[in-house]
Amino acid sequence: MGMRDTGLPETSLPELARRFLAWGVAATLLLPMVIAIVLGLGGLLSALGDQAAAAACGRVGLVGGVVWFLAVAVTATVSGIVALDGSATRRDRPASPPQDHSVAP
Repeated sequence: MGMRDTGLPETSLPELARRFLAWGVAATLLLPMVIAIVLGLGGLLSALGDQAAAAACGRVGLVGGVVWFLAVAVTATVSGIVALDGSATRRDRPASPPQDHSVAP
């Protein structure tokens, strides 16, 4: 039984880990700003008397907070996996030849 062709490009584990880290860091940094804007909008709508929209913004902010927490947890986990694996940080480059540090007479 061979591998089936899924039509997706084959990605190595280190490349996949780098992608997870990139998306995780982006979500970890951007989601708090989005949450603050949504909650601020909810406060503004509440002050204007639109309680239904304010409650909806509160719920969207709560969901955003849960997603942010998951993004932080996944980013920390993937970062630990990459650090422990070690192969994800190695680059495909030839090893440098050993250097001769002896002093010539």
